[in-house]
Amino acid sequence: MKQKTNPYFQLQIEKGHYTTKNTISYYRGNLSHEGLTYDVSNQKVLANLDVFGNLETLTFYQQNFLTEEKPGVWVNKQLIQTQNISFTVTVNQVVYQLDDGLHRVTVDVEDNLNPHFVHEYPEFRLTIRPFCPIVAGERLSCLVYGFEVENISNEALEVSFALPQLYQQKLSDQQNVLIVGQQLKAVQIAPQKTTTAAIALIDPNCYQLMDLFAVANCEEWFADTMDYFRGRFGKLTMEDEYLASLFQRAAYQSFAAFGMNREGQLVGSNWGSYPATNRIWNKDMYYSSLPFLFFDQELMEQTILWFQQYAIKFPGTKFAGGISHSVSNALAPLLLSSLYLDYYRNDFFKEHPEICEKGQQLVEELLATREDTSRYLVHSIWISDAYALGDYHTGTNICFWKACEGLAQLYRASGETGLADKYSEVAERVKADILELLTIEGPYGRQFLEGADQSGAAYTSLAQYQQPILQQGLIFLEAVIEGEKINLLMHDGEESDTTLSAFYGFLPIENLIYQNSMRFAASPENPTYSETIEGITWGLESGATFPGYTTMLMSGSLNAVAFKKRLEVLKRLADLDGSWWWWPYPLQPKQGEVVRNFGCGKCGWASGIFISLFITHYLGLKQEAGILSFAPMEGIEVFSWENFRLGDKQLSIYFEKEQVVVVNHREQPFVLRVAGASFSTTEWLVKDQVTIERKS
Repeated sequence: MKQKTNPYFQLQIEKGHYTTKNTISYYRGNLSHEGLTYDVSNQKVLANLDVFGNLETLTFYQQNFLTEEKPGVWVNKQLIQTQNISFTVTVNQVVYQLDDGLHRVTVDVEDNLNPHFVHEYPEFRLTIRPFCPIVAGERLSCLVYGFEVENISNEALEVSFALPQLYQQKLSDQQNVLIVGQQLKAVQIAPQKTTTAAIALIDPNCYQLMDLFAVANCEEWFADTMDYFRGRFGKLTMEDEYLASLFQRAAYQSFAAFGMNREGQLVGSNWGSYPATNRIWNKDMYYSSLPFLFFDQELMEQTILWFQQYAIKFPGTKFAGGISHSVSNALAPLLLSSLYLDYYRNDFFKEHPEICEKGQQLVEELLATREDTSRYLVHSIWISDAYALGDYHTGTNICFWKACEGLAQLYRASGETGLADKYSEVAERVKADILELLTIEGPYGRQFLEGADQSGAAYTSLAQYQQPILQQGLIFLEAVIEGEKINLLMHDGEESDTTLSAFYGFLPIENLIYQNSMRFAASPENPTYSETIEGITWGLESGATFPGYTTMLMSGSLNAVAFKKRLEVLKRLADLDGSWWWWPYPLQPKQGEVVRNFGCGKCGWASGIFISLFITHYLGLKQEAGILSFAPMEGIEVFSWENFRLGDKQLSIYFEKEQVVVVNHREQPFVLRVAGASFSTTEWLVKDQVTIERKS
């Protein structure tokens, strides 16, 4: 039956004319099917669909292997892919193509989770719901197309479906998928009645699924799949409906960036949900995984174990590798483990003592690399594909601080207080050196530098990068090269760890160093900032790089008006499927003239950071050592978030200034810590073993 269309992530096509109800997105001025995909994933399968619902690319994931190619890439994943599969429906012996251009098509995103295509013809309405099944919590290695035909005429109709062709010209030109159907044969539909059918596209390595699909209730499969996501992301309702919808799309984008093999083992990530790539940028994968911290314990554990194996670049011939190749990448297992300990207090680290053992080895090796042993700062060559600038790069050393603190937490949790104290002291010394050497009096007060040399100078030599292979990274630095030096009083758009420093707990968000740094990054004082695009440029490669917009967001983190203004930019940059593109602007851009697929795909990196900051700062929900705290940003008057996961908890919150309702959906009781004058007159209604703890 016809349902309400998503008003934001939606497109309508009629006789070649494209329109959208979305009045906010810049992409309303780029109405075309070129480059626009609607994506579905259960992580074993990724399907990229065109605006008509036809299949552009279907991907099944296999194992990892090592490569020697880019600074930020040394692991690949094997893909099994199929492309360009079209579907038809036959009504009264007339074959209708989905993309014939002769009828009205509406595509939107149902519940901000799954694409939904409606084809309207004079006599019937065809609804298509493609989905990658998650049944009773188990991901199935297939894509299912659910079809529903509604007879809107006054006469009976004969309706049938056909399987897509298994090959075009030669038997071998379509080899990477099995295609089977349900209820495809011709049936008679009375006026105002419906019929359903389904087609499954199955990984050949999981051919046994053909038997399971033959007896499946696909409507129940779809309901199970939607419930899987609803049970994690919950239902967020805000006065700004677009923002609440965008939050859910960002959560899904982060999830869909990841791939699993058919055994359910994580094998890495893509840039985002489009396109699937053999290459794995470890840094993208790290940031894309951050929402697992809140929504999925098992996925976070798998991510930690994947990084345990692949975080450090192996010794190579193009790149020497080792821990100093990319320190922040090398530290990923410790960083995620430190965050994990706040949200899940279980036996994971007892089951995997190698995490702590390897973490200690890594920290000690990094300490041993220091040329100046009076300093507790470390040197890194790369962030990902761009330089970790200076002798000491600020974001990298914030990661080093967090890793040392995390190692101390791991030891403290296991009762090894001597080692815990040792690495707590190392973390304190790292922090002190960052604040002394890697901050400077900037235009708005003391702030972070991008990096510094050993004396703390805000410039570094250009010559050190004018070497074979290394020099290729200079393409990103056009705005900060000044003669023979590189200006380090700047913010790199693809450096996100200073932006996350408050999330990591390095400084309180209200700390002036943090605030001044974010304000500087979002101002003309920052040589990489562009007022035209309200973001950060990316050298000679792109007019904008999307992670920079998450830094722009935090430039208004203490001012509700400024924060809302920055949120408006994020809303305008969301495409009509609700995703963000890595590089949304071409070179020499004009405001609003956005592009798709400009060298990079969709951006799980930005989605992961946005989710993390939105939950912990904007909604004000975060957990430390198992204690959940709630302090929403000033300016939020009302919201409800129903049946969502936050670490080891499942809860609902209904928030108004005068009254807050908290519901615990699990048997385990928990404490909710609240603070601030804004709650002084609030009535708290709590249900099912929730204790309110007030903190002055």
